[in-house]
Amino acid sequence: MSKNSIEKLPTYLAIPPLKKDSMAGNGPFKASIEIQKDLGFPGEKVDNWQQVAINKIAETKSKYRSVQVFLDSCMKCGVCTDKCHYYLGTADPKNMPVARQDLFRSVYRRHFTFAGKYFPKLVGAKDFDEDMLDDWYNYFHQCSQCRRCAVFCPIGIDTAEISMAAREI
Repeated sequence: MSKNSIEKLPTYLAIPPLKKDSMAGNGPFKASIEIQKDLGFPGEKVDNWQQVAINKIAETKSKYRSVQVFLDSCMKCGVCTDKCHYYLGTADPKNMPVARQDLFRSVYRRHFTFAGKYFPKLVGAKDFDEDMLDDWYNYFHQCSQCRRCAVFCPIGIDTAEISMAAREI
């Protein structure tokens, strides 16, 4: 008989407590205007950027039926939360996969659902303003598209697909 003992591993990871605005001031690198123009991007926001984005959401919604299904079917159970290594590393509540979805969902609901158009506060619908655009840029580009959240989602929502659609917009 061996006198060595094996330490029992915990069943669940320790989820860090939320730290609001822990990523404030940090975000993805923003390319210079020259680099953006070389890649075919306008370099700066066009005057009607909000309408262009809403039109692109409409195009994305019609092109990828799955995005609309995912946005409408999320129960916000939070099972994906402790699977996301970016949330575990930052403890920023906006870095949770479900919170990233909500960034997209709030704009989608505001412009593409009956309740969002007429009762926006009841369904969490929000306008696409400068602050929302900054959050979209910062949080959708922090996602590495590893799809760990999708593997553990009880109803099979692929949050990475939503992040990719938001990046496309």
